[in-house]
Amino acid sequence: MRVSGIRFVTTLGALGLPLAALAGSGSVDRTVAAQPNGEVEISNVSGLVDVRGWDRLEVRVTGELGEDVQRVDVVSAGGRTIIKVILPNGSHDDGEANLEIQVPKMSSVEVGAVSADVTTRGVLGTQRLKTVSGEISADISGDDSEVRSVSGDLTVRGNGKPIDLRVSSVSGSLDLTNGAGSLDVVTVSGDARVNMVDAKEVRARTTSGDLEVHARLAPSGRVDAEGVSGDLTLQLSSPSALSLEIESFSGDITGCLADNVERVSKYGPGSRLNVRNVEAGPRVRAKTLSGDIEICNK
Repeated sequence: MRVSGIRFVTTLGALGLPLAALAGSGSVDRTVAAQPNGEVEISNVSGLVDVRGWDRLEVRVTGELGEDVQRVDVVSAGGRTIIKVILPNGSHDDGEANLEIQVPKMSSVEVGAVSADVTTRGVLGTQRLKTVSGEISADISGDDSEVRSVSGDLTVRGNGKPIDLRVSSVSGSLDLTNGAGSLDVVTVSGDARVNMVDAKEVRARTTSGDLEVHARLAPSGRVDAEGVSGDLTLQLSSPSALSLEIESFSGDITGCLADNVERVSKYGPGSRLNVRNVEAGPRVRAKTLSGDIEICNK
């Protein structure tokens, strides 16, 4: 019987099936082969997911597991590696797993987490990061990436190279630095601060929070910002004059570009600023329902 058990474990390892479930320990340490541009999918219920890019063609998973975690599955096949924290059947406890995951740096990474913080560093491929009741801190370099959080703050760092990036936060703040290319931002009940070193297009929507956009616009750059009950601050630099369409329903428009502000109504609140330029230069549209707008090009 002992020999048969050893052969069974060896067979599972050869097939790339999870061995952590057999060990029954409070830790995991697994390494599987991976492709240089492969996909890595990670799922964790509670704890931490720390993803790091490296130069090896392997995915390595290490970490500590709480008492309520049954195992961590690590399966690699067909260019895709799936990492999943497994709780006992019928368990409603938030079993905690603190995982450090090293992946080939050009991998595409997708993380889904609940009550877990997510961090990424050195990953150059596309990233899709989502967490509920957790924070995200990520270095983003891959095109068509997305970062989403509910009840958690977001810290996103670009590398100054143009990409398409979507970011959304509910009940959390957003801090994005060194961005470039096209950005789509949505925040609810949280402040957002965006810094773009080279912006082709910025689309930003905020509800119950202030929004700051600091951006150097491309020659044909676009900014479209809307707020419901928060202030908008736009600090924009551009190679040519800006065309502006700015309106606040019940707030003021101020800043170094606000010389020609008009009142929407002689007796009611609200103001607007329209500046049209013939040349096809950068265009800015900003609107807020209950908040002030500050716009400047310095």
